[in-house]
Amino acid sequence: MPASASRRPTPSGSARLSIGQVLDLLHEEFPDLSHSKLHYLEAEELIAPERTASGYRKYSRADVDRLLFVLRAQRDRFWPLKVIKEHLLEHGVDGDITSIASRPGPSSQIQPVRLDRRGLMRETHADEDLLAELESYGMLEEGAVFYGASELEIVRAACALADEGLHPRHLVMVRTSVERQAHMLRSVAQPHSRPTDAAARGQAQSLAEELGESLNTMHNALLRKQINRGG
Repeated sequence: MPASASRRPTPSGSARLSIGQVLDLLHEEFPDLSHSKLHYLEAEELIAPERTASGYRKYSRADVDRLLFVLRAQRDRFWPLKVIKEHLLEHGVDGDITSIASRPGPSSQIQPVRLDRRGLMRETHADEDLLAELESYGMLEEGAVFYGASELEIVRAACALADEGLHPRHLVMVRTSVERQAHMLRSVAQPHSRPTDAAARGQAQSLAEELGESLNTMHNALLRKQINRGG
């Protein structure tokens, strides 16, 4: 079971949390979670926090559990929101996301991490020269103090490729291709976003993420096909 599935940070007892407190509570596991994403999930009827007489949202233990289920289903199993909603309507919240989905994905084993440069080198067995080369070709941010799961994956992949003679200078086309793809997906999602509508901004963000997963699936399938054809 992924470590994240065993952690269930929730308010104790009958406590009710504000949006800010929920974001703080889940920050370690979901550092990119935002007000707009929560508003969007609420607009899509995936979560339903209580409202005070003044209109402020308050999250109970059950609300946080439900939110965690939704976020983990998206992250670990790439479930679209429609599938998550259908599952919740039929089965409610399952405590272990790995027990309710059979669709594996490349990020299903990714855990939240926060590493300094020395820790990144220790975890990946990369040397300073490789990190500097990745920075020089725009694959790592220069001057970063801490690195997360994405950087850890990038460096691990770079190490494996470098062992076979493919160094960052050979992989610039990969970075530029990703940048073009990200621009394309943001362009598709942008019309769904409105600066003054937090739910709409969350919808645009989720749409771009879901399209990215579909694009990643297509890329992997096409790459496997081309490799097999070459053999």
